[in-house]
Amino acid sequence: MTVLSSCAIVRAMPQPSPPAVTTVLPDNTPGLVLVNAKPAAWAEVERFNALPDYLRVPFKVPFLPDAISFPQDIQPWLGDEVAIALVPTAGSIAGSVLQTLDASAILLAPITDRDRFDAFLRKLKATRGQPEIEREYKGVMLLQWSPPAEEKPSKPVEPDSTQRNIPQPLLALTAHRLPGLVQSKVVKPKSALSETPPIATPDDDAEPAPDLTDDLKPRGLAIALLPGNVAVATQADTLEDLIDARAEREPLAQSPLFQRTLQHPQAGRSLMTSYGEVSAIAKFLWAIAKNAPPSTFGFGLPPLNEKQLAALTKLYSSADSHVWLQPEGIHSQVNFYYTTPQPDLATRILPDANQILTRLPAATYLSASSRNFKQQWQDSLASAQDDLASQIAIASLRNSFRTATGLDPEKDVIPWMDGEYAFFFFPTTGGLFNSIYPKFNLGVGLMVQTSDRPAAEAALKKLDQFVKKEAKGEVTIVPQRLKGQPIVSWEAKERGKPISFLSHGWVDAKTLVITTGAKPMADLAPKPYLPLHLNHTFQTATASFPMPNEGYFYVNMGATLSFFYNLLLPSVPTTETQFVREFQRLAGSVRSVSTSNSTTAEAQRVDSLWVLAPVKQSK
Repeated sequence: MTVLSSCAIVRAMPQPSPPAVTTVLPDNTPGLVLVNAKPAAWAEVERFNALPDYLRVPFKVPFLPDAISFPQDIQPWLGDEVAIALVPTAGSIAGSVLQTLDASAILLAPITDRDRFDAFLRKLKATRGQPEIEREYKGVMLLQWSPPAEEKPSKPVEPDSTQRNIPQPLLALTAHRLPGLVQSKVVKPKSALSETPPIATPDDDAEPAPDLTDDLKPRGLAIALLPGNVAVATQADTLEDLIDARAEREPLAQSPLFQRTLQHPQAGRSLMTSYGEVSAIAKFLWAIAKNAPPSTFGFGLPPLNEKQLAALTKLYSSADSHVWLQPEGIHSQVNFYYTTPQPDLATRILPDANQILTRLPAATYLSASSRNFKQQWQDSLASAQDDLASQIAIASLRNSFRTATGLDPEKDVIPWMDGEYAFFFFPTTGGLFNSIYPKFNLGVGLMVQTSDRPAAEAALKKLDQFVKKEAKGEVTIVPQRLKGQPIVSWEAKERGKPISFLSHGWVDAKTLVITTGAKPMADLAPKPYLPLHLNHTFQTATASFPMPNEGYFYVNMGATLSFFYNLLLPSVPTTETQFVREFQRLAGSVRSVSTSNSTTAEAQRVDSLWVLAPVKQSK
């Protein structure tokens, strides 16, 4: 009876209240970032060395003038969570249609002390000037400031200090509109409240004229005094959209998809939490990719068509992420939730999972491991079945591989790549890179486990013959024995001396190794002196990741930086010494960077961990 009563009490315990700002946002909010505003939470960040400014207090707050101090003017009245959100724009109360970041981004903050908030508002008016317009909209007081007069700069304009110090994940959701991005026309008429010029909306068939200086132009400022909260945007229309949506929709806090985000085990200690409705965000990003000039991003974005978009939104309903501190450093987790459970896609529990790590050297600089490339390739083909652009890219990849190796990837290689595999960089002497430059002590390896060794050996033999024929006597294929095991070395002559620049061999009955020469192979066969999975740095970097998982991406920052310092520093001019020292101080605070992906029946998950050096305690 006592046990049953205790269980009943536990079940009856109330769930934590949702963040106050999520009771203001509508349930069709396309996306938001929640920032933990508790000073104690961010004080924990100070345990680590040399973190960037945007992870330290005081914060710079988007939308507001530089003269506004976070600790003095905002923190005294601020509640526990602040949101930077995208709200549905005009005419889309039922549909979550976004147009531009200017028209959609708002900052929401809870007010816990009205007197101190009023003092902040007085300082804002003293700093920015009295608002041009101050009136009610559907019972909510709105204040509007026009953009300050734009002056021609005497020298190239740099981003102001506010932009430089906003966290990059948050900066993307602030009032910095990407130039020339328009999804659809604004259908809501401008109210008398707003004096900001309307957003340019060219005809559907016309290409938008990008203004590459748009991000440097002064911004307007609008504030809505909601019950218990303040909302800030660059234009009043955005706040009107929020007020309209609140009147017609349930609050975001009641959305089952968002409630799932709040129920995450780390939600209570997260420094930042993000949430997005996949369909709306995908359409918005598609509009960005479709309308933005290539120069906006500096590289071509992959094409996205209606079929791909439909497939994406059919498979996934929402996505979220959490960032929190743990004793080793900063952990982040991203989840992509399925619209319906997919138990067949869940990561399987295998008794020998990640066994390939026992074959990698502990001193590995970087490694990327996974399993069953054969299945991964088949999944890629299936997803590209209805997409012409993807099919063309795959066909090009096939042809390039045939030309370079003489092998048909889908007949000669992929069928036997059904086990674990790893691509890695490690320290070694000799081999390809050392022959290029004596201090370039680097080895590159590919390790593959297979259940069909004869097929793998047939492919290797075919590859050896192709290289020998194509090289026309410049490359010799040399069978050797290394520590009692047969290997094959590809050798060329450098000043009359043979140089082994690639080798392949088997380190056990099912594990093939290909690396940059016979000497690097000697460091791996039959086993490294100390394997990676026993290395303390690797263990620290991966111990908190989910099990089972699909493998790891891992960078030993200390070893990697030491390699580059030894390679590059002797040639750095003495005039750059101060810069180099500062870089070493900052980069040296990161001990490792690691990532792992896994899948459950409900979601695909990506975990990342930055292991950071703690602040040295003074004696």
